[in-house]
Amino acid sequence: MDLIYEKCAGKKSVLFAPAEIQSYLVPKHELTYKQIEVAIKNLKVDGFIDVYHSDNKGELNYVISLKPRGEGYLREKEDARARMVRSLGWKIFLTVVGVVAAWIMWRIIGR
Repeated sequence: MDLIYEKCAGKKSVLFAPAEIQSYLVPKHELTYKQIEVAIKNLKVDGFIDVYHSDNKGELNYVISLKPRGEGYLREKEDARARMVRSLGWKIFLTVVGVVAAWIMWRIIGR
């Protein structure tokens, strides 16, 4: 979705070749064209993009445009990261409070 958002930002629609998407993902993930097709279909079902298939010189291409949810992808991604950081901070706080409470109880009972 990062690649699609980056290329589609400010444009009505963009033409993507499966090889272009695959080369963008290579450092992190190795996906086959079939897996890319499934991922694009899932993004369409989730309401991020509209996708149309195009035939360019016998090669399959995707014409992709962002839906309103897709346009808000970056904001949604940042919000998810912020929620994760807050959740982690809350868990660390509760752990410290538990350790301090256990230490206090140990000191009281130990006397």
